[in-house]
Amino acid sequence: MKTPRPSLFGRCAAAAVLAAGLLAGTIAGPAAADAPGPKPPADYVALGDSYAAGFGAGPYLNACGQSPLGLPGLLDQLRKVELTYNATCSGAKAAADRTDAVPDVPEQLEGLVLAGLIGADTDLVTVSAGGNDLGFGAVVGACATQLLAVCEQVIDGRTLQAQTTLAAALDDLYGNLRAAAPEARIVVTGYPHLFSPKSGSELLLSTEAQQLFNEGTDALNTVIRQNAKANGLHYVDVVQRFKGHGIGTRDPWITYTGFTAIDDLHPNAEGYQSGYLKSVRSEVGALRK
Repeated sequence: MKTPRPSLFGRCAAAAVLAAGLLAGTIAGPAAADAPGPKPPADYVALGDSYAAGFGAGPYLNACGQSPLGLPGLLDQLRKVELTYNATCSGAKAAADRTDAVPDVPEQLEGLVLAGLIGADTDLVTVSAGGNDLGFGAVVGACATQLLAVCEQVIDGRTLQAQTTLAAALDDLYGNLRAAAPEARIVVTGYPHLFSPKSGSELLLSTEAQQLFNEGTDALNTVIRQNAKANGLHYVDVVQRFKGHGIGTRDPWITYTGFTAIDDLHPNAEGYQSGYLKSVRSEVGALRK
């Protein structure tokens, strides 16, 4: 996180200068106002799951898997952005589940509100949530070890869950987030395709199973996009940026080591840099125009 900067707003002069011909009834124009200083950087808060934290990129700063190479750290490097607080945590869900120690996204938001770290002065918020609610990893595991028909059945079930219980959780989350940061540009990021069936290998899943999983990801992204739009938030798609960079391609942006690493199935450093940052950057450019 960068060192907080003091306000750089310049003061504007309000006085007018009278000309020497005042007695004659002539008045000179007002003195030129002092030029305003540069705008201060946007006050930025990050919430979400492992895809928000930068899991997969390393090195990790804490038990939540936050990486300086994830989206919050990359945005913080921009001149126009100041990361006020990073609440992201790997394993976080869109719906609060208080049975474990992971702070789910509603709990992250609650903590930020109570600490006064998000509010009317917040300019930018990014959030990623939903994948853990559907058990992304478990679905990949089922598709890798079961028949294609079973894989399809599992994905259909998760799609129905996304369209019902997850949609309701996202609607609540996005509504509460908008209420907590009424003036902020709130950017909701979707999930990339983990696989590139046309250019990747069958390293983990068959071509047919890869396609099914990507279709399930599209269904999840549709639910996220619809609920974000309904709550006045900005949805950013990352699928196109990751096209051709799935697991098993020549230039993968997804980490996969045969499940020997805990951060498998997440974007690597290039994925966050070229995939997420480039997708979100236009939203940052729209700040305070």
